[in-house]
Amino acid sequence: MENKTYTIADYLFDRVAEAGATEIFGVPGDYNLPFLDNILDSDKLRWVGNTNELNAGYAADGYARERRFAAMVTTFGVGELSAINATAGSFAEYAPVLHIVGAPNTKLQDGKYIIHHSLGDGMFNHFMKMVEPVSVAQANITPENAASEIDRVIRMIMKKQRPGYLLLSPDVAKMAIYPPTTRLTDFEEDITSQVALADFKQTLSQFIEGKTTALIADLMVHRLGLQSQLKALVADTDIPYATLTWGKTLLNENNKRWAGVYVGNVSHPVVKDAVENSECLIKLGVAFTDTTSAGFSQRIDKEKAVDIQEERVTLAGKTFAPIAMKDALKALHEVLVSGINIVPKPLIGEVSEYQQEGGEDAALLQQDIWHIIAENLDSNSVIFAEQGTSYFGITDVRLKEGTTFYGQPLWGSIGYTLPASLGAGIASPHKRAVLLIGDGSALLTVQDLAVMIREKLNPIIILINNDGYTVERVIHGETALYNDIPKCDWQVMPRAFGANEDNSLIVKVNTPATLKSALTAAREAEDKMVFIEVMMDTLDVPPLLAEVAKILK
Repeated sequence: MENKTYTIADYLFDRVAEAGATEIFGVPGDYNLPFLDNILDSDKLRWVGNTNELNAGYAADGYARERRFAAMVTTFGVGELSAINATAGSFAEYAPVLHIVGAPNTKLQDGKYIIHHSLGDGMFNHFMKMVEPVSVAQANITPENAASEIDRVIRMIMKKQRPGYLLLSPDVAKMAIYPPTTRLTDFEEDITSQVALADFKQTLSQFIEGKTTALIADLMVHRLGLQSQLKALVADTDIPYATLTWGKTLLNENNKRWAGVYVGNVSHPVVKDAVENSECLIKLGVAFTDTTSAGFSQRIDKEKAVDIQEERVTLAGKTFAPIAMKDALKALHEVLVSGINIVPKPLIGEVSEYQQEGGEDAALLQQDIWHIIAENLDSNSVIFAEQGTSYFGITDVRLKEGTTFYGQPLWGSIGYTLPASLGAGIASPHKRAVLLIGDGSALLTVQDLAVMIREKLNPIIILINNDGYTVERVIHGETALYNDIPKCDWQVMPRAFGANEDNSLIVKVNTPATLKSALTAAREAEDKMVFIEVMMDTLDVPPLLAEVAKILK
């Protein structure tokens, strides 16, 4: 039997698998169909088709947050532009997604033919230019550059933890190439200057001794895969710690040293004092946005901060670079346990415990619902909270250790979390995806319920039915027509996408008692998709959102 020719498409998808993906998301189109067969023939990858390209991009983003690499395939023009919103979000929030685009045959491009999915001007590089600002590397694959450019783009994605783009014509995809003989990690560079690192360590030892100290961690610790290193540091010290909403669940929120989530001027007093009044504040991967800082209302003295970022450290106004965050974190750990006098910043009180306001059979209130949800979820949950009442509600309550939390507070694309939770559920089958989403947001991406059911996933979907865009109402237009949405029967909606009694549980709740009962049933129905519709008042909002909205108006 004649050996099958090893092709450029085979090379590409072998590298995708080596980078950490076992699935590829996307939508078929005539310009990518021929090399989709290579995915089906692969013993390393599985095709997961989405209902549209935007959802595919969101799903890849959620997958990438769990696996630190993801890939999707769309067709040229119409497909890739449908996905570019998701790609921009992945760029803004550090989700490493490779976008593979099926391009027209090279002979058609060279002949400048007017063909479908193009702008009809004989030019075929418009869309690649559009993606440049939202990707760290791009390449048009040719027979001559295939191996080097595929490797370059994927390596850059893995290094920077941001999206990259490959344009591949089907006639190029089927051309022969030699299999790779190197590993993607063979050329990893160590960017850290040992002189800068030693200088930082010595300066830090002198700076921190005898000062009241606290720590705040954020997004980049997670994106660079340094969670274990951070937890080890915290375990070996006695200093109090906090996160921003962006970095929620990086650290144990049920420890006496947990100060809370810092949200600038609207923070609870305990965390506000710990962060703003420490003589030394250690900042790990912290980046303030308008939504995570309540309109940049943070009050942090830069002269008192040790600011550790991806490739640099700033201490009392002096910058030490280049230093990779993992090396800075290691040096920090060594200094903190070196025997010098480290003074934990005393907390002015304990993080307040939850007391349910309404009775068990009263109407559900925003100030109660998120606590109830947090208390009734298992610790292996991976939670996606839509950027509305869900995000501001759940970030203000404690989550169990072991829980993973994701939102999209910087890009904030409505509807993102539904497909993203699908992607994360596929990426981490040992965890259970939990989706917290409002009715308005769900309408944008609800079609991928069908993919969840087809993939036999078991998410817990908690849909807040508050009759419209409540997060917008609280900012502006409380009763305005533009904040209304079409009336939908959400009990029927999942069934339209394939839900039935064998694969799903669909319930409606409106009181604390019925919500608790539904969450108990959800834990017991561990092999099913559980869809809980929660009826809530249109103008009721979480306390944190009410405070942030005052500043954002």
